[in-house]
Amino acid sequence: MDFYRNIKKVCSKHNKVALFVDMDGTIVEYKVYQEGFITNQSRELFINEKPVNIIIDQLKEINNIDNIDIYILSLSKSNIIKEEKINWLKKNVPFIKENNYIILVRENNDYNSETRTYIKAEKMKEKLKNYDYVILLDDEHKILKATQKELKDKGEVFHISSAII
Repeated sequence: MDFYRNIKKVCSKHNKVALFVDMDGTIVEYKVYQEGFITNQSRELFINEKPVNIIIDQLKEINNIDNIDIYILSLSKSNIIKEEKINWLKKNVPFIKENNYIILVRENNDYNSETRTYIKAEKMKEKLKNYDYVILLDDEHKILKATQKELKDKGEVFHISSAII
C-alpha cells in the first residue's frame, strides 16, 4: 500500500489532484499479440482480459480521498477495442465514472506512432485548468519519461511496479 500512501501524501499537498491510469499492463493483464493480429475485425479480445486486482483494490481506496479524481487514460488501435475497453471498465472498475474515460483511438487519428509517446502528457496538461496537480500511473517507460518532462512541477509519474510493491 505504499502507492496509496504516496498518493495520499501528494493529495495532502495540493487542493485538487487528478490521477490518470493506463489500462493495458496496468489494470488489465497485458497480452502480447503478433504484429497485425489486432484489426478492425478483432472482437472479444479485450473484454475477457483479467483485471490486475492488486492495483484495482488500491484505486478503490484512492477513490475515497476527497480531493482526487481518477481518470482512465488509454490508447486503442480501433473503435472496436475502445468499446470493449469501455465495457471492461464498467464491469471491473465501476467506481470510476464513465465521464472519466479518455480512450484515444489510432484509427480516428487521435494519435499515431510519432505522437504515441507524449499524447498522454498532452491530455493531462489539458486537465490542469481543473486541477493543480496531475499524476500518471503507467507501465511504459517512454510514456512515463515524456510525461514527466512535459508536466515539470505540475505533476509526477509512477511506474506500475510502484503500485505492486
